[in-house]
Amino acid sequence: MRFEHLRKVGLWKIGIELISSSTFRLIVFLLVFVFTFILRSHNYDRVPTANHLDEMLYAWSGLYLIEEGVPVSWSTLDYPKRAQVFKGKISYKGGIPEASVTLYKPWLDEPPGFSLLVGAFAHFYKAEKTDFVPSSYIRMPVVLLAGFTSVMIFLIGRLVSGFGTGILAMLIFGTTPILVFASRSAMPENLIAFLLTLTTYLLLKFYQQPKFLYLLPLPLLVGIAGLSKPTGYFLLPLVLFIVFMVLYKLKKVKLVLRFSLYLIIGTIPFIIFYFWYGLHFDQEIFWQITSTQSHRPVGFNSLAWFFISPAYRTLIFKDSWYVFGLLSAAYFIFSPLDGLKRLISLTFVYWIMVVMISGGEGDLLPWYRFPAFPFLAILTAWGLQYLVKRADFFATFLAAGLLLGNRLLLVNPFRPNIDPTNFRLIFSALMLPSLSKFIFEEKWLDKACRLIIVGVIVIGIYFNVVYIYNAFELDCESKTCPIVPSTFLSSLRFPFIWRWLVVGEIPLK
Repeated sequence: MRFEHLRKVGLWKIGIELISSSTFRLIVFLLVFVFTFILRSHNYDRVPTANHLDEMLYAWSGLYLIEEGVPVSWSTLDYPKRAQVFKGKISYKGGIPEASVTLYKPWLDEPPGFSLLVGAFAHFYKAEKTDFVPSSYIRMPVVLLAGFTSVMIFLIGRLVSGFGTGILAMLIFGTTPILVFASRSAMPENLIAFLLTLTTYLLLKFYQQPKFLYLLPLPLLVGIAGLSKPTGYFLLPLVLFIVFMVLYKLKKVKLVLRFSLYLIIGTIPFIIFYFWYGLHFDQEIFWQITSTQSHRPVGFNSLAWFFISPAYRTLIFKDSWYVFGLLSAAYFIFSPLDGLKRLISLTFVYWIMVVMISGGEGDLLPWYRFPAFPFLAILTAWGLQYLVKRADFFATFLAAGLLLGNRLLLVNPFRPNIDPTNFRLIFSALMLPSLSKFIFEEKWLDKACRLIIVGVIVIGIYFNVVYIYNAFELDCESKTCPIVPSTFLSSLRFPFIWRWLVVGEIPLK
């Protein structure tokens, strides 16, 4: 018996050492990173739909800037008649996608940073600026950026809550439909999302050790964000606040002025360039468009709108994992978090405030929210860990009620939803052990509840992965959808395991 006990203890110790080893953790990180990268890349040019007109703002502007030196793109803002250079239909090679637009020259809705990024890729692939630019070209740099953002999510999660949280947050960012489809879109907020995560990571390191080295690159990051879209400059107030908070608590008030001056002065050249860019092309148009953009209708219903309009494009998208993430975020915002965790909630709430004052009170422009999504992934990871830890009736209710909800996304006119009787039986069976805990205080019930919640999480992620991998096929099984030329990136497929992910080869009932 003693030998058996030692053997079991030895095996347990070996298992712990294996899981704790740097090699094992590196393998896990690479597996999750590669898995989510392929999932995000697969058909990235088709979902969101290839006729996403808002992406064309930056594609046309970037192409014209590179090839003619003057930005030209469409707009619905009040440009003078003299700036109009085209009004009519633009298509891809005479087919779809197509759209009716009014083009203006110079186009000064936004600064040039992000336009040049997507325009450079379109130019590399020899896209015609007089055509509807293929989404496969302009989304490629964004998909690559999302890979870097997922790495930053892992680093932030690991720094704040440990390796497991970092991996889980990266997995959530790469398997939650809204977060995945949003991170494919050729919108400047995805560049800002990466810059915000990188900025936050440096600020977290500064919180641990207030060294100037961590602040050194921040003006550059804020400047690039601002030249992608003016809301990117809102990174600076967050940086200044956190630096002041850290130094004030350490009673190093003298350093506050020195560091703050560096951050502000270092950002000013980027602000000057932004104004020079607009004034250089046309002073009248620049001031008129800037005034219009700064007076967008906003109001006190903005926060409610954020919570009741889940989306990644201008249509409501019912993603139950995203809803759980919002509930998780709300819970941890009100929880007594300390230290680094508190800064995660602060950053998330801060960007929601940016959305509230800049994104409109009722306009469904979900890309304004994209920079908050990496932090939503971390907050969702905390929420899942909390469910497993608590493992009671209410935790099981949230898990079974929300985390399997994306099963509905696999439904189309040819693929039925779950049978009502089956749903009632499965849901009741999932809830029964946790309900029994109200009466019977048995340890095996605790283990059963945890096992159920873990199983629900795994199955929920599986539903998400299957949907993301087949979203185009599911949506276009009963209608015609626009298709543009593919790239090697959009053609990535999972080796070996793809058969378990093809929607036509799995049981859906």
